[in-house]
Amino acid sequence: MNLGYRNRENSSGNLPARELKRIRDFVLIVIITCFAIIIAQLFNLQIIQGEKYRALSENNYMRITPIPAPRGEVFDRNGEVLVTSRPAFTVFYWYLDESEAATTLPRLAEILGMDLAEVEEKVKRYEGRYFEPVPIARDIPPETYTKIVEDAPNLPGVFIDPQPIRYYPHDDLLSTTLGYVGEITQAQLDDPRWEGYKMGSIVGQQGLELHYEDILKGKNGGYQVEVDYRGRPTGNVGPGIEPQPGKSLQLEIDLELQKAVEDALKSTLEKNPDAQGASVVVLDVKTGGVLAIASVPGFDPNRLISGISAKDLNQKITSGEWRFANLATTGLYPPGSAFKIVTAVAALAEGKTDPDEEIFDPGYHPSAPTLVCHRRGGHGYVNLERALEVSCNTYFYEMGRRLGVDTLAEYCRALGLGMKTGIDLGGENYGTVPSTEWKAKAYGEGRVAQPEFLFSEHMMVAMGQAFHLYTPIQMASVTQAIANGGVRMRPRLVSKVLDSEHNVVEEFLPEVAGELNVDPGVFDIVKAGMLRVTNEPGGTAYWIFHDCPIKVCGKTGTAQNPLGDDHAWFVGFGPYENPEIALAVVVDQGGSGSGVAAPIARQIFDAYLAISQPQEAEHITMD
Repeated sequence: MNLGYRNRENSSGNLPARELKRIRDFVLIVIITCFAIIIAQLFNLQIIQGEKYRALSENNYMRITPIPAPRGEVFDRNGEVLVTSRPAFTVFYWYLDESEAATTLPRLAEILGMDLAEVEEKVKRYEGRYFEPVPIARDIPPETYTKIVEDAPNLPGVFIDPQPIRYYPHDDLLSTTLGYVGEITQAQLDDPRWEGYKMGSIVGQQGLELHYEDILKGKNGGYQVEVDYRGRPTGNVGPGIEPQPGKSLQLEIDLELQKAVEDALKSTLEKNPDAQGASVVVLDVKTGGVLAIASVPGFDPNRLISGISAKDLNQKITSGEWRFANLATTGLYPPGSAFKIVTAVAALAEGKTDPDEEIFDPGYHPSAPTLVCHRRGGHGYVNLERALEVSCNTYFYEMGRRLGVDTLAEYCRALGLGMKTGIDLGGENYGTVPSTEWKAKAYGEGRVAQPEFLFSEHMMVAMGQAFHLYTPIQMASVTQAIANGGVRMRPRLVSKVLDSEHNVVEEFLPEVAGELNVDPGVFDIVKAGMLRVTNEPGGTAYWIFHDCPIKVCGKTGTAQNPLGDDHAWFVGFGPYENPEIALAVVVDQGGSGSGVAAPIARQIFDAYLAISQPQEAEHITMD
């Protein structure tokens, strides 16, 4: 028995009991530690990062397909559609892995007729967001749709989804004002204003589309789609959220008048190939509503939506066929003789002349013989009304001498020049009102040769030359204010906001932007002079308006341009007795105001009469 006990002692390796206990404790600690690590990792995977890995797991077989909300529509004042949306097919790609993309993307690019680099760049932009589908091509034609469907087994991750896209039924009409939409840029995503938008969002990029983005956009929806291991939809659809359409805009624009305006501008540019562009603004005298606003050439936003190559786009821009700038609100031009209506108001209001005073015009100003009148030999004795009628330079040189540049600058500002009109459209220019303060600053910045105004420059300023720069909408606003007895209304494009059922949810009322408080007789005299421009045989626009069915007040302008040919201007309003519309026309490097701009204005007044008084217009046509 003792021998057996000793053998069992020896089987333990003759180790002391204390050493055996130490080994057992170490093994136990190792085992416990391993279990602790495993439990901690399980806790981390299931509890701490459970949602993350659950999402990753789901993303292996679930995809979220967004449903973009239809943007609100845009209507003219009569309910005619200017901008809407239409259904179209969009090609998407769900990124699976690098090897799949290397095979799929070249094949997809070939079918779409796109450069592979362009397709790969679109996918790369979604790096880190591959759980979202990447839009590759929008508004694909039926033949492309068929090719993709037929080749679907070889295009894992590629799918087609019907989605609304923007549609402009009148092509380039009103394009620089309506603007266009496009995929959000990286710069916009980095801008706090665009917080909440995602890569691939379609947003307003210019014009009303941009200015009223917050109203026109809706709220996107989406639905879950189950896919197989190759990223192809299995047909099982999960829960979804319906999109909420954006609100719509009703404009003050009259579509028929807008068409007449743009037709007149395009016809003029065809006849004057050296002209660089043309613009018109037509305002409601009483409310400031923008009845028509045009900048030609414009662009076709539908081409931008459906896709245009960078090469073709660059060609259209460099050739001058397309222009994105809205000359009506951004184009800066010296107003030339069209500005004489402002000088006339200032001279009468300041008591520097009266309706009866006559000034002799020998063809130049006696105090500055280099300042000549446009008529060799002059106009003889002229009063203010006659000076407006024949656009006598010498008379207005004298008014400039009497007023001085700073007094004239005060009336410019009172009539809204040198500041934004406040039209509900981004990018509007301020313009330049010359003054002694302005010139001193311009001299310090190296933009003018002398820090002070020369004697002759005071006189030239009254002529609308010598540093004046204004936009067409500013000159239209000045004309509207004169027609409205000095009350200047804020120009407005949008009159109402409508919901998806076309119910009015917000309405914009006419807003006074400023008022020039002078004797009402001042405006009566200036209006009478402007009436003579179009109704007296000596008037600079008489031969254009002498048979006009309504009495139109106007002023022509041929503005000298140091960079090229003269700019052609016409500003006016009508009817004389009870003004309804005011307008400004400018043809960039078009030449004579009476020969080029005034005929455009006549066509606009005729079109307005045909729209507002069709029976009267028909009677005149029959006669």
